[in-house]
This record gives sequence, C-alpha cells and structure tokens, in this order.
Amino acid sequence: MRLLLFFIFFFNLFISNSYPINYYKYPQKDLPANFCKNLYDELNYPHPNYGSEDPIEVRIDIHVDRIFEIKADKNTFKAQVNLWLTWKDPRLKAILKKYGYLTDDTKKPLYLCSYNPTMEFSNFKLFDPAIEFFNRVDKPPIENFMADWVDVFSDGTVDKRLKDQPIFHVNDFNFKKFPFDKQTLFIELWSEYPSFLVDLIPNEPYMTEYSQTGISEKGGDGVPLSIDGWSVGNPRYETYSYVENDGSPYKGFYLYFDISRLTSYYVYKIILPIIFILSISWSVFWVRGSQLEAKVNVTIVCLLSLIAYNFIIDEDLPKLPYLTFMDCFILISYFYTGIATILCVYSFLRKLRSGKDLSVVDRYAQFLGPLSYFAILLILLTYFYNLEAAKGLFLGSKLLN
Repeated sequence: MRLLLFFIFFFNLFISNSYPINYYKYPQKDLPANFCKNLYDELNYPHPNYGSEDPIEVRIDIHVDRIFEIKADKNTFKAQVNLWLTWKDPRLKAILKKYGYLTDDTKKPLYLCSYNPTMEFSNFKLFDPAIEFFNRVDKPPIENFMADWVDVFSDGTVDKRLKDQPIFHVNDFNFKKFPFDKQTLFIELWSEYPSFLVDLIPNEPYMTEYSQTGISEKGGDGVPLSIDGWSVGNPRYETYSYVENDGSPYKGFYLYFDISRLTSYYVYKIILPIIFILSISWSVFWVRGSQLEAKVNVTIVCLLSLIAYNFIIDEDLPKLPYLTFMDCFILISYFYTGIATILCVYSFLRKLRSGKDLSVVDRYAQFLGPLSYFAILLILLTYFYNLEAAKGLFLGSKLLN
C-alpha cells in the first residue's frame, strides 16, 4: 500500500504541466547567442487568446517569509511575499517550434530564457494574466509589472516571479479581546480578466505541502513563518468565484494565516502588577481608622503609581476607537483604586460618630472590595470571552501561553 501511494504521488508530480524551476531540465548545449532576443522580438501576443475555448490556467504558488508589523488602528499588516505565477500560452509554442526548441508536453521542458521586466520585457509583447493583490493598500511596483523575472520554457510555459513587501488591509480585525485575541490575516489575489479567459488554481502539490508544514519548497529559509508577539498556525488557502455587475464570472485566491497573541507579557508585565498595586490600596482597611493620614497617603500613592504605570505601558496598548478587555480592566482598576481613597475619608467620619477604631465601612471594605472587584473581572471575562477563558485566567492553565 505504501509503495502504491509513493507511485501515485511521483506519477502526479512528474506528469504535471507546471513545475518549479528546479524540476525543469537545462539544455545540454549552448543556446544561440541571440536566441532570447530573437524570441522576444517574435512575441506579439499582448492580449488573451479570445479564440480559445478553454481559459488559460494560471497556477499560483505563494508563501510569506516575514510579517513585519500588524497595525490595529489601521487594520493592516506588512509582509514579505514570494509569488510565482505559472501558465502555458499555446501561441508561444509556434515560435518555439520555429526555432526548434519546442518539447512535448509529456517530457520535462527546457529552461530557456529569463527576462527582467524593468529593463528588457514589456507586457505588450506577451500576454499577462493581470493578477494583483486585491487587498493591497500601498502602491504596487508598476514599473516592473508586478514581476521581478519572467521565465520562458520550451513547452510554452511562462513563469512570473515576484518578491515584494506590500501592506495589506484586513476588514475584520477585532481587538476587543486584547490581549487574549486571535486574528486572521489574509492575502487576496484576483485577475482583471473573467474566469472564462483566466482561471486561477493552486500550484499543486506545493501549496498543499506549504499548508501542511508552513514551509515552502520554493525559496525561503526552511523555517515556518513567525511573528513577534504572536503564535502562527499553518497557512491555508482557497479559491473563490463571484459574478460582477456586468454578469461576467471571476475567480480569486485567498491565503490565510490564523494567529494568536502571546499573552505572557501582558499577564506578567501589566495585569498582575496592576492587581498588586490595587491590593496595596485596599489593604488600608486593615489599618486603624484613626490613622486617616496614613491610609489616605497609601491610597493616593497607589493611584499615582497606577497612573504612572499606565503611561509606561501606553505604547504597548493598541489605539482603538472601541474598548478592549484591557481598557475595561485598567478603567475598573482606576475606579477601585480611587474609591479606596473616598471610602477612607468616609470611614473616618463614621469612626468619629461611632467612636470605634474600625468603622463598619472598614469591616465591609476588607472583603466586599476585593470580592466585588474580582466578580466584575469575572463578568468582563465572561462577556469578552467565555466562562472557560475566565477560569483559565484564574487557574493559569488556559491563557498563559
């Protein structure tokens, strides 16, 4: 059974019409000195083959080397992307046949010519499927026609390669659960031509291997994608179809990355220190009620410490138009630290009336204050996440990743 599976895999691999460059053969003899120039001069196919009954199949092979930054306020991320677009133009075969370099589809094609789009290649010479990043927000490199190199092979295959650092927009960023949030990054490709002229398909088996391992066979350093401060899952991809307003069908391609924020920093550097400062503030209710000045000094110092600490961590918090869990947590901590000061003064007034060293306010505040604070925190966790996540924070078993 295992031998049969290996046989099927390699059979599909070598009969495929699209190979990465390492799977092409190289000519055993030197090409004529002017071969690539003459081939380029012969090209005169800037438009799709409208007379063909079948669309041109463009195989997509894409992988991401790095993701530099994720901006919550703009819903964008910047990535270093490697993109290969491979298709076969039947009209190119006639020229290759003329020069005696056309190979049969059942054989490995020969690697013939590479053209630099910024210097020696024009889209007005050879058809380009006009594929672009649909969710890109910065200006694409128009000067090189979205390609660093264009390679031509002896079976009429064209391989277009691009390595770029675009900025992508994501519509559904949701940071309400920050800092225990999960996000989905995606890169969307589409062609300006309808799908009856250009059909986008994943380049297999390489895209499947990339989605299973997170490592691309084409380029890269053999290490899965990592993002500072985030845990990254393996990529996944899909194609989709849609119909434009003019009634023409189109096809697109998505590459997804599911990421989860690493929360240890926020728990140990923000949440726990704030809770510690708040605990010190509420410890004053165990101090004798007559010592008003000492109690107020402690609560005021804790409040100022919390304010100062918030300025320090401000750069680590996303600037968003809505409240996140972290925003609510800090606001509640402010309120409870401030209310401790007010209760100290009120407790002193009750002490003067009752003559007791610990007023009824002190006795209730000793327990009701911390209990109500953590009850509200539990409600927030349940609202923003779910009950299991709330248990995870207290037990330290779910959210401390």
